[in-house]
Amino acid sequence: MRLNENDANKTVELHINDELDLMLPAKPTTTGYVWELIAFDSAVLVQDDTRLIASDKAIGAGGIAIIKFHTIATGKSEVKLVCHKPFERNVPPLKTFAVTVISKQ
Repeated sequence: MRLNENDANKTVELHINDELDLMLPAKPTTTGYVWELIAFDSAVLVQDDTRLIASDKAIGAGGIAIIKFHTIATGKSEVKLVCHKPFERNVPPLKTFAVTVISKQ
């Protein structure tokens, strides 16, 4: 299942071993903002990979951050990410993204 920024705060149902791809806009090289995973239940989900797909080949081009998970057990997990500059302290995030995952047999 693929979700994007428009799917924020939704609840989705998956089955064990299903994949979940979160596809969020990113421009870390020019702005310093990155998506950081701050919450998920590792008894229900495993994070597989995070990568950036550039929208073009120009230096500093933005793109899409793809954060991949797969379900490993039945249960419920909130997945929450923040878009922020990790080197800045005591500054609220630019954006947040959360989704609730219900994993079934």
